[in-house]
Amino acid sequence: MIRCASWIGQASLGVIAIGQLAIGLCFGLGQASTGFVALGQLALAVAAGIGQIAVGQFALGQYVLAQFGFGDEVWDMRGVSPAAKQFFESFMP
Repeated sequence: MIRCASWIGQASLGVIAIGQLAIGLCFGLGQASTGFVALGQLALAVAAGIGQIAVGQFALGQYVLAQFGFGDEVWDMRGVSPAAKQFFESFMP
């Protein structure tokens, strides 16, 4: 049996992390966050592999939705990659 640890706090660390500083292995949500999926003002999708998603004011990852984004497929103020547009629009109704 695999157990998934999650942590919530001002500075949090875990498989799922939620906090002002959230360092998550799978998911991070916070002002500064990391994880396979990272959501925050500063979001870094740092896990190895494909499908890394970063959403934030400043974001780095494979699929990026940000004010200023850096990565393979980016949708930000400077432009929209067709692959990023298709990927993020798939989540919209």
